[in-house]
Amino acid sequence: MKQIKAKEPIRLRAKKLSNGNQSLYLDFYKDGKREYEFLKLYVVQERSKEDKDKNVQTLKLANAIKAKKIVELQNNEHGFKTNSVKSKANFITYIDSFVEGLPKDTKGYNGYICTMQGLKYHLTKYKGENFTFKDVDRKFLLGFSEYLKTAKVSTRAVKEGGRTLAQCTQWNYFNKFSLLLSKAKREGVIANNPISELETGDRPQRAEPRRTYLILDEVKKLASTNFRRDDIKRAFLFSCLCGLRISDVRSLKWCNIQQDSKENVRLELIQQKTGGLLYLPISPEAMKQLPEKSDNSELIFGRLPDNSYIDKLLKIWAKDAGITKNLTFHVARHTFATLGLTYGAELYTVSKLLGHSDIKITQIYADVINEKRRDAVNAIPSITE
Repeated sequence: MKQIKAKEPIRLRAKKLSNGNQSLYLDFYKDGKREYEFLKLYVVQERSKEDKDKNVQTLKLANAIKAKKIVELQNNEHGFKTNSVKSKANFITYIDSFVEGLPKDTKGYNGYICTMQGLKYHLTKYKGENFTFKDVDRKFLLGFSEYLKTAKVSTRAVKEGGRTLAQCTQWNYFNKFSLLLSKAKREGVIANNPISELETGDRPQRAEPRRTYLILDEVKKLASTNFRRDDIKRAFLFSCLCGLRISDVRSLKWCNIQQDSKENVRLELIQQKTGGLLYLPISPEAMKQLPEKSDNSELIFGRLPDNSYIDKLLKIWAKDAGITKNLTFHVARHTFATLGLTYGAELYTVSKLLGHSDIKITQIYADVINEKRRDAVNAIPSITE
């Protein structure tokens, strides 16, 4: 049988230095790109027997490194995991180091950090704190996907029987998990990404966004209905009229409200979710929902209770007002967007008022309004027999 001479995937090369020595490096292709890895090994000019012996040993070491790299490269190409120390790294620790290294000027930094903390919480609930990259395989991923379907939201106030994760939240956590695994593969921590072994139906799917909102008559009903917590009532109606998220309403202080010489009022604040600076004009109607002013450093709505308790109270308020929709604070934000578009505001303007980084995010509200308009047109009775 004729011997087949295989072309080496990695070549050992030398770069001549200004002092006459040569720096050894590896020359290879990875994922279609040419790469160089300098070994910090040097062949010196041979002026003595010691120099010659030293060079022999240096070349032996360089070729040993090359041989090891060839095995690792071939393992990667064929999907085999190497027994590297990196693959035994703790995954939860990897998340912590990723979060710590994330630049604070990253777009949507606060929201990204919040999602990563949620992912860490649920991975720990699913498998504990001591699993490694080596443990993350197809079976692990399938199990985590199933876990997310019944997982409770990571809030201290939610006890047994509390709310489960929304479908979009399940998708978001799994997506961030996938991104971390992709990053680990790029860094050589794992040889292949087990996510690639999943079928489309094996992982949480992104839900079509549904937007529950109130029409103007429903907002008026709530305003005229008694509510046991005046602070929550004011905060909710204020959000309906300016579109602030609950996290921003919580942190809102009197010093965030600015007034110019023409008595126009606006809010200036750093958004809790995105970290972006928001300049938001406030209407006289929204100003009516604010309590009596106190010190500039004080929270406008005081210390609001946690979200789960607020949601319970909002359901009672909605029932008393004769409203069947499931009220949450995000409904108030949706209400502001749809009211603005309904009464003639441009999509771009509403996008800026909501603090959206991309107008595509706001487009869903325009679709809601267009559907509402179609329903109104289709409701016109027939004028022919």
